[in-house]
Amino acid sequence: MKRQRVYWIGGIAVAILSASATFAQPAPPPVQAQQGQAAPGRGAQGPRVVSPEIHPDKTVTFRLSAPKAQEVTLNGSWDGATNIKMTKDDAGVWSVTVGPLGDQLWGYWFVVDGVKALDPGNGETQRDGARYDNLLMIAGPADDLWDFKDVPHGTVHQVWYPSPTLKQARRRMYVYTPPDYETSTVKYPVLYLLHGGGGDEDAWTVMGRAPIIMDNLIAQGKAKPMIVVMPNGNATQTVSQGFGFGPTPARQQVQAPAPPPIQAAQGGLGAGRGQAPAAGAPGGAAGRGGMMQQAYAGSYPESLVKDVIPFVEKTYRVIANKDNRAIAGLSMGAGHTVTATNNNPGVFNYIGVFSGGGRAGDETFENQLEAVKQGGVKFYWLGAGTTDMARAGTVALSESVKKHGFNTSYKEIPGAHYWFLWRDFLGDYATILFK
Repeated sequence: MKRQRVYWIGGIAVAILSASATFAQPAPPPVQAQQGQAAPGRGAQGPRVVSPEIHPDKTVTFRLSAPKAQEVTLNGSWDGATNIKMTKDDAGVWSVTVGPLGDQLWGYWFVVDGVKALDPGNGETQRDGARYDNLLMIAGPADDLWDFKDVPHGTVHQVWYPSPTLKQARRRMYVYTPPDYETSTVKYPVLYLLHGGGGDEDAWTVMGRAPIIMDNLIAQGKAKPMIVVMPNGNATQTVSQGFGFGPTPARQQVQAPAPPPIQAAQGGLGAGRGQAPAAGAPGGAAGRGGMMQQAYAGSYPESLVKDVIPFVEKTYRVIANKDNRAIAGLSMGAGHTVTATNNNPGVFNYIGVFSGGGRAGDETFENQLEAVKQGGVKFYWLGAGTTDMARAGTVALSESVKKHGFNTSYKEIPGAHYWFLWRDFLGDYATILFK
């Protein structure tokens, strides 16, 4: 069954017909001889290899044709998937079978003689800054929320907005509008959803699968229809890379850097699994949390409130008040969430912190939290993974939030600092919003 999805690119609606999204479909035998002539200018392609191949017991066989390679290993985002050795057959096809794997959207890649390589048999990929991985979906109850379904779909707009705060004439962000937005006159609440370090405005759509999660929750009646705004949290970046916008704007504006030390610290990453405080972090309460004071004036969190929110409320049909305004972020975006809310009490009614912390115990920070509480917040949601490097910082912030008397919860599920957690957290957080 074909479905139409509409994307707005540069003000132009682009409709894409897509079949039901499954990452493993009925396929020919694992290795087929290439038939017919090669495409002009491409030369012989060798055998066509089926990879990945998902078996009924949820074990998975990965294959790569690399006859001249001396060593090929498999790497993935599941536990223990580091440099898994593959074996070569007489046809030069390397393979390995792993699992069974749990119900999840997994990332994976090959390393061929020390060089990272994608799986040419699998067109499903994700981009995280400059890093590309293949995707593998093991469908089942655990990942049902972000599995593509035959339900009404919203629209993902790619829009440009001015940011005087960051001294940039135009920056790009993604905006999800719920099903029937274009054909109705209804006004909607808004969730501002922030990505982590190294990501950009594309991250929550591709890796977080936020539009699919929202489509499914709305169709099930578990979430209110809402607009979801996904900006670019890299303050020096006008647009994400990987879309052919270079070399204009300037290269330094389209390269997604790793999070600067201040932003990494603001995300609470220095506090997990026995890590030392972030470089330059002071001692005392701030040091114990691995946190550093981030200047607010001229920062991305300030631009979110002063530039992004006014643009959204002018451009889209939204209910422009605190009761219908929510924010959430992961890792670096969790730090941005805390900074934006602490410096703007009375702006957001819902706050979500995924795998991030704050300067718990610091007097200024605690005074800011109290001001946020007095400004009115209906719910302050926090979550981290059991082996999450940001777990300790998230737990410390959760305890501070409780002491200030917020209506709050803390969720902890198995997993490290990765999208397994944050897709789940979005699904949980979205169900409490605007009710």
